[in-house]
Amino acid sequence: MDMNISGSGQIVAGEYDTIRISGSGQLAAAVKCNSLHVSGAASGSELVCVNDIHVSGSSHFSGKVTAGSIAVSGGFTGNGDVVARERISVSGSIRCGGTMKSKLVSISGKGSVTGDVETETVKVKGKLDCAGLLNAEEIEIEFKEGMEIGSIGGSKIVIYKRSEEKKRFRLPLFSSLVKAADGTVRVKTSVEGDDIALEGVITPRVSGRVVAIGAGCEIDLVQYSEKVEISPEAKVGRTEQIRN
Repeated sequence: MDMNISGSGQIVAGEYDTIRISGSGQLAAAVKCNSLHVSGAASGSELVCVNDIHVSGSSHFSGKVTAGSIAVSGGFTGNGDVVARERISVSGSIRCGGTMKSKLVSISGKGSVTGDVETETVKVKGKLDCAGLLNAEEIEIEFKEGMEIGSIGGSKIVIYKRSEEKKRFRLPLFSSLVKAADGTVRVKTSVEGDDIALEGVITPRVSGRVVAIGAGCEIDLVQYSEKVEISPEAKVGRTEQIRN
């Protein structure tokens, strides 16, 4: 059964196919649906959505939100965990009061996560603040505004400033790890991975196999097992080669 709200109304507990809200809708607890499309305003507690959630308006959920995929071009707030099997894509804004989990997290707008971000791939071309651990196999962050992250862990980690310049000098190793061309990314604890290329990052410790530290970085300790490259425009307290 489909449910459409174009004025204002409440959706009672039950199972639905597609829920569309272009007005103002409140979802009761224990609502389960295949798809949710919000171009107006939606609110509720917990939500289970088998397939997709699309929010171009605004939505607020006080509990856990689970879906196949979540796309936000408006505003989305989940006070609990936000979990999507396939992907979470944000061109608007998202606030997560718990842990965010998905195969792919893509943010071109703004994201704020109180807990951890757990995913296979993270791609940020906007702003992502994460109080906990940002953990993924592949992490790529292109930033203009400042960001704050608790700690970062992954296999390939690339963080760099967005530049309007047509040409910008980078060291050879850094250029090989960064495929593309203000503020800083502050990482409270550490950045740990395999291949790491950083620009404009402030953190106590970086540890990896191959590490490239670019301009604007301020790092107390850089640990590497195979190769390290440090820009003269970076501030590094000391380096340490880790022997396997």
